[in-house]
Amino acid sequence: MNNVLIPPEVSVYIGVLVQWGFLMAFLYSLTTSINNPTKQAVWLSLVMAISYCFSFFIDIYDITYIELFCYDVVTLFFIFFLRYYLPEKLMSTYLLFGLSINSLLFLAMHIDVFVRGNYEPWWFWSFYTVVINIMDIIMVSIFFVKKDFLMLVHATDKLVSGVMRFKQSG
Repeated sequence: MNNVLIPPEVSVYIGVLVQWGFLMAFLYSLTTSINNPTKQAVWLSLVMAISYCFSFFIDIYDITYIELFCYDVVTLFFIFFLRYYLPEKLMSTYLLFGLSINSLLFLAMHIDVFVRGNYEPWWFWSFYTVVINIMDIIMVSIFFVKKDFLMLVHATDKLVSGVMRFKQSG
């Protein structure tokens, strides 16, 4: 995996910053929910902190994109599970969105590098590098902002209501 635009030495520091962000999100959610009966943010941030802290045990030089894809898919399943039992719409929507984009990008990079055998950098590699880091920042920031700043929840509500109206009329 050392054939991307960001050297692995820099990737380690970015990864540590994201891990620290999820750990701080967990601690922030924990402290703000002490006298609050709703603990959805605590559970969601705990899942994300555990998921991202597993990368402490990953050798950045030997990991493949398909392994990163599998890690994100497992985390997606945990978020879906928590969403079913702890109905929290805002944070879980942003986490599901970010993890889905990340996992699709990991899968696309796996196909590009390992299936197609492409080792020449092209525009998709730059896109991958930027979007992966933006998605991580969005997922960390939703725990602190707690607002629908990308209008994802609004858009999914509109989409679901439109589909339901279409099913009822047709």
